[in-house]
Amino acid sequence: MTIDLGAAYGAARARICSLVADPGVDPALIVPATPEWTVHDVVAHLSGIAVDGTTGNMEGAPGDAWTAAQVARNAHRTIAEMVDEWSRTGPLMEAFLSSPAGASASAAVVDIHTHEADLRHALGLPVDVEAEFLSWVGITMRDGFAEQLAELGLAPVQLAASDFEWFRGRLGRRTAAEVVGFGLPEPSEPYLDAFFIFGRAHTSLNEGA
Repeated sequence: MTIDLGAAYGAARARICSLVADPGVDPALIVPATPEWTVHDVVAHLSGIAVDGTTGNMEGAPGDAWTAAQVARNAHRTIAEMVDEWSRTGPLMEAFLSSPAGASASAAVVDIHTHEADLRHALGLPVDVEAEFLSWVGITMRDGFAEQLAELGLAPVQLAASDFEWFRGRLGRRTAAEVVGFGLPEPSEPYLDAFFIFGRAHTSLNEGA
């Protein structure tokens, strides 16, 4: 399955900008899915990715130091200022993502949807994920897990998890116990190491699609 990556990114960007433009949103609100970050920090990261992506500042991506630099350099700016900058850099990202070369940066599309879901959860909103993206990312996450198991010499498994759970789980928004509950065999630890892309949640978010 393929999707227009640029269109998916652009739609998510518009939704996030609308969310955080609400005057009732507290920029200092902690985002439970990324407990070291506030709403402000998440926007700083997302807008910072667009700046880095369009200026070629990709050394260290997607490592912790690279993302921390995005948050640090935007610490003094308002959300409105970051959204304004993102409105200029975002279309450049979207044009690249929609091009034949855009598949090389598909992680940016997964990342923006991940943080959109994180923000919606933090703001007490239903964690709705756009259906076409969810179908695409579900396949992507399943295929990636199967490839990792094969590389590690582990037996393939069929997990009782929806596209939503594959998306949130592999990106570190589920605990190890929750993922074991999808039907991992014993011993589960080697499978858990392959399953999580960005670490494991320490506490449950208690969220649903």
